[in-house]
Amino acid sequence: MEIGLPVRYYRAVPSGRPQGLVEEKWALDPAKTALVALHCWNIGCPGGIPAPEQFWVFVGSQQNHVLMWQIVTEQIAPALAAARQVGMAVVHVQPEQIANRYRELQPPLPPAPAPGGGGPGPISDHAVRRAQRVHGEGYSEWEGWERLDAAEPARPQPGEMMIVTTEQLDAWLRSRGIDTLLYMGFCTNLCILDSPAAMRALAGLGYRCVILREATMAVEFPDTLEAMVHTQAALRYIEAWVGYSASVGDFLAGCRAAAGGEGVGEGRG
Repeated sequence: MEIGLPVRYYRAVPSGRPQGLVEEKWALDPAKTALVALHCWNIGCPGGIPAPEQFWVFVGSQQNHVLMWQIVTEQIAPALAAARQVGMAVVHVQPEQIANRYRELQPPLPPAPAPGGGGPGPISDHAVRRAQRVHGEGYSEWEGWERLDAAEPARPQPGEMMIVTTEQLDAWLRSRGIDTLLYMGFCTNLCILDSPAAMRALAGLGYRCVILREATMAVEFPDTLEAMVHTQAALRYIEAWVGYSASVGDFLAGCRAAAGGEGVGEGRG
């Protein structure tokens, strides 16, 4: 079984008149591919944790959270269902606080580094104080963090992996011969790139990393939300410096064809 998936990247040469976006079609082996749901949280979700007005958390404003929930239900959930239908590995990347709710789904963690091997600590508390000014005084003590979990439509199912660290994910992927990762989740300009087990780290280890464009969004500002300025900029950054992008619709169509047209739904454009 193979899944046909058009992907694109940005070709920046010749530099004076670059070729620009280049599309190529891959034939994915589901046994060598994993769908990665990264930081799909239950903040701003029906039945989850209300997005607070007094703090700037997760995807930012309450308006951003409305769009985030739409992406979870209309893009991420169908992509998860499609991957499960064709037997593709599904991996959930979450901070330890959430991952510990699903201990039975975690592969072994690599040994901790030797004491004293982490280098010097921060020279001041300036980073903490600056974050408080941006996100709201006391946001790190917000009571909602205690109830943080995966958003209900994106919660792991038995047999799927729950990952915390880059090393943990790398070891698990290598043990199964997986070399291609399809990413979705939040946020495109932050955790999708730079959190543990995210795109930049795995691309640096040689994995082919693809972002599903409609299944993610960046933290947008009130004056950038309508045009999704930061989302589009982050997607172009990934296409030029990190990996590739593909559409959810093409992924679903490829899974549907591979499964003989049965049991695979459609995302909403």
